[in-house]
Amino acid sequence: MNKNNEKMAAILEAVELYAEAGRQGSREIGQQAFTEHAIMSWVENGKITTVPINSLFEGLEQTGKEEVTYEVVDVNIAGNIAFLRIDSWFSKLGSFNDMFTLAEQNGKWKIVSKIYSVK
Repeated sequence: MNKNNEKMAAILEAVELYAEAGRQGSREIGQQAFTEHAIMSWVENGKITTVPINSLFEGLEQTGKEEVTYEVVDVNIAGNIAFLRIDSWFSKLGSFNDMFTLAEQNGKWKIVSKIYSVK
């Protein structure tokens, strides 16, 4: 496996943890995917909102277990940082365009930020 394939597999592990957190409604699983100080942003009514990632975890816990699927749309890897876009579907919450920035630390990829829009 070449270096980029190894990096891609490790990046997808973080994304799969994000999806699994949604499936299980689990803060604990979600925390494994994100850095401690990660943020989440979106635009609503022309206003950009940015919150600590704990807001995502609170929402997942409130929603509870649900079906979650996603498709990787775009990936860009540069050394120990990456950008990834997915189209995701949550059975209770709906469909989203999710974009993540990730960084590699000690061989493990973590999501630093998530920005999304509702489809």
